[in-house]
Amino acid sequence: MGRSDGTPVKNIPAIDRLIPHIMDKRYDATNFIKVEFDMTNLHQFLRELRTQGHKVGTMDAVITAFALLIQKAPQLNRFIANKKIYQRNHLCVSFVILKRTEDDEVLETAVKVDIEPNDNLLSISQKIRDIIKENEQPQTRNALDRFIDKIMSAPLIPGFLVWMIKFLDRRGILPKSIIKLSPFHTSMFISNLASIQMNYVYHHLYEFGTTSLFITLGMPRRVSGRGESTKRVMTLGISLDERIGTGAIWAKAMFDFKKSLENPTLLMGTAEGQEADNLEHTAL
Repeated sequence: MGRSDGTPVKNIPAIDRLIPHIMDKRYDATNFIKVEFDMTNLHQFLRELRTQGHKVGTMDAVITAFALLIQKAPQLNRFIANKKIYQRNHLCVSFVILKRTEDDEVLETAVKVDIEPNDNLLSISQKIRDIIKENEQPQTRNALDRFIDKIMSAPLIPGFLVWMIKFLDRRGILPKSIIKLSPFHTSMFISNLASIQMNYVYHHLYEFGTTSLFITLGMPRRVSGRGESTKRVMTLGISLDERIGTGAIWAKAMFDFKKSLENPTLLMGTAEGQEADNLEHTAL
């Protein structure tokens, strides 16, 4: 019986199969990339959408650009489990929602959004708005919160249960219901640090779960343009598991990623309409 969230990748070079044995931890295989993009076109595009009644944010655009990227480079939706490379059989993005109580206490909960091939910026944005609305009230306890409450409800048991979950995950037999709940079993984890007035960071990749990519959004800033003009720039801090794709794939992916953000009309297309790039064996 195989994993419920992915299929083993076959017909790849022996060196690619060997690498997870040499670097068997995500923290050992993590590369860090800074992507800086000009927000001028995106800012104007989102403002026009808002005048039409669409509440669309920058994080929505980043998630959409990533979703379109996956269609062009499906290798980026892979993960390593028990030293094997898997192709994920779905596309999802995790992020944390902050909830402020009447006592000004800040609570957190993690959520996960499923993305379909026919989604574009507007549909993805609506999914994000819907899930935020469902979880933004301090008293709301979603399925993940309730699951964690159960784990932590009995003394001495949490450590054993976490060990058991990790053991089952390594063996590829973790129940599908837990994988569906877990924000750590995701195509990408994203954090909008600009929303709390912070700059980007290079976030660690979780050793638990299947996350191969973590993106943080930093505070926009003004930089000098041509002549006396200035432009608004945002920096993304990207942490990635280099074992799931060659350097050529990542280089092309980051170029396309930035291109989509700086030409936001591309985000109105769907993942189904993107052409896949066969970069599997291209050398950098």
